[in-house]
Amino acid sequence: MTIEIRNAELEVLLQRRLKAGNFANVEDMLLQTFRDAQRPLCDSVDEERKAKALEAAARIREMRKGVRLDRPQGMSLREYAHIGNADGSRAGQ
Repeated sequence: MTIEIRNAELEVLLQRRLKAGNFANVEDMLLQTFRDAQRPLCDSVDEERKAKALEAAARIREMRKGVRLDRPQGMSLREYAHIGNADGSRAGQ
């Protein structure tokens, strides 16, 4: 198969990549390019997000150790927080 490159910018890019020594020839470069194009880009992004989420969850679990909210049974956090603010015991006062 013969491929003709008519775009001067593309030809320059191909020549630069070959001169950099990353590929033995144009065929190797094209093969690697097509292989990379078949791999979903989102895989690495998803893995990074999962790792960050796991790290955040671990930090939250660590912060929660020993923290207890001794609120009355059935009372929501919002109600409990409101009681704390209603008596004037805000932080910094």
